[in-house]
Amino acid sequence: MKRRMKTASEPDQSARMAGDGTKRAAPTMIGAVKMAAEYLAGREVSSPRLNAEHLLAKIMGCERLDLYLRFDERLTEEDLAGYRAFLKRRAEHYPLQYILGSTEFYSLPFETSEGVFVPRHETELLVEWIEEIFEERGDATFIEFGVGSGVIAGSLVSRNPAWRGFAFDRSPRAAELAKRNFISLGVSDRVHVFVAETFGAVGRGLEFDLLVSNPPYIPTLTIPALQKEVSVFEDEGALDGGSDGLCYYPQLAEAGVRLLGPGGVIALEIGEGQGADVVEILAAAGYENAAVKKDYNGLERLVAAFRPGC
Repeated sequence: MKRRMKTASEPDQSARMAGDGTKRAAPTMIGAVKMAAEYLAGREVSSPRLNAEHLLAKIMGCERLDLYLRFDERLTEEDLAGYRAFLKRRAEHYPLQYILGSTEFYSLPFETSEGVFVPRHETELLVEWIEEIFEERGDATFIEFGVGSGVIAGSLVSRNPAWRGFAFDRSPRAAELAKRNFISLGVSDRVHVFVAETFGAVGRGLEFDLLVSNPPYIPTLTIPALQKEVSVFEDEGALDGGSDGLCYYPQLAEAGVRLLGPGGVIALEIGEGQGADVVEILAAAGYENAAVKKDYNGLERLVAAFRPGC
């Protein structure tokens, strides 16, 4: 049931007792956000104000920007207790997306859960680039390695109604999460999700227009140095790309040779400084016209190449 909005001038039934026994008014929305942002900043949480807003919006059951339409509404003790619990967890650098239980990717809603890789907005560039490559085609079939929460496959089929594909992950938890997201998006009839360790589980005789992946590409020894949200709380299996971060790319290149039709595209996310190595891996496997694309920060982020026969 929607709570009636209360202004700062109205009697406050959630006033709290101060140390001297007098009543102290509960904070307003804007006051709570300000104090929360200062608290998170003091614990070195990045984007503290944005985090504080998202967490309060979660508690209040509203959109983040609605907080400013309700800026002088005071929080109840129940609201404050829930907000404090969220803030304490976030101050431990527990990922915001896990607390919220969802994230937005390419303007689409995706459920998130602990144990499944948190989608990054940089990966939106991979979806964007794929759509540019296939711009003149009305339909396409694809296979994705490492579906995670399903943001890549889910975005591709949501934005392109004639596209169909298969997506798999080694993690049963990730595959189940992706399935739920595809059902929520209304695209579960166009993406088949399954659990598998390798492309060996993909049936012989199938042919695709696109092989896409955001594989683990972090060198093993550098994982502990990543921000706590990643190094402490995310699934290491979704991060660890072996000693040099490149261990999955030869497998992906080999799978594409078997599964892509003539002129088919392999499109991959990569780590900083890995562009030349991944291009070399693809060239050695017989791909043509490989290109590296940088992200908005000027860092190498994507590689795409074509099977011969364009």
